[in-house]
Amino acid sequence: MQLQKNFSLAFGLIIFLNIFGCSANIEDCLEEGSCGPVIKVADFDGNLPDDPFDSFWNTGQAPAPISIELGPQMITNPKWPNPSTQKVSIRAVKNRGELAVMLEWKDNTRDGNFDHSSLYVDRAAVMFPVEVGIEAPSITMGEPGVPVNIWQWKSIGGEKGQPGVKEKKVLAYHTVEDLNAEGFSTLTYQDKQNVKGTAIWKDNMWRLTFKRNLIDDDLNDVQFRQSVLMAVAVWNGSNKELNGQKGIAGWMLLQFS
Repeated sequence: MQLQKNFSLAFGLIIFLNIFGCSANIEDCLEEGSCGPVIKVADFDGNLPDDPFDSFWNTGQAPAPISIELGPQMITNPKWPNPSTQKVSIRAVKNRGELAVMLEWKDNTRDGNFDHSSLYVDRAAVMFPVEVGIEAPSITMGEPGVPVNIWQWKSIGGEKGQPGVKEKKVLAYHTVEDLNAEGFSTLTYQDKQNVKGTAIWKDNMWRLTFKRNLIDDDLNDVQFRQSVLMAVAVWNGSNKELNGQKGIAGWMLLQFS
């Protein structure tokens, strides 16, 4: 009986390792070729700025931007072979309590529902597996039983002087959503909205910062205790991009020191 019990425990451990052990060290994905490139998260002792044009980003304490190529979305219909945004620069920095991720990309037009309702607005999102330490979920917004946590920004607002617009900036109105998904067409809005964000369009460029506590009490959120996988998507409203019509970059490594 004891031998049978030990065998059962050993067999269960093997199954557990086969399912979950692939990422005992998530950074093994670099050797396996299942993720990349690396976005190193810089350390900073002070407060992380909300303003993506804050002088902090021009100091030596800020991380250097990493240029990431965005490719077509050719997995699900409607496929999108020619996204208009093909590059995005990414930076990440943390202090003792928070993480900030900045995205920056060229966009000759700012598209939002400034004067009327519009589906085709500029958008950007970052995506993380909810559980760090298991095999990466499908890049198709997760899969059943393997959820992802998505932070999505959408351009809404108006001209200087309207609510949310900062002085001496062209546009600084934003909405950021904390979301989950387990595959295409399963996007859900979280009850707890723990992510903050600010976007500014200036000189035909968008700069967007996401901020969140490294650790929180929401089981639907990724927890930043170690390096994690991250994917990125950008939509250009003027190119009538929506839902799966976007430029995407698959799993890269957001590397914590």
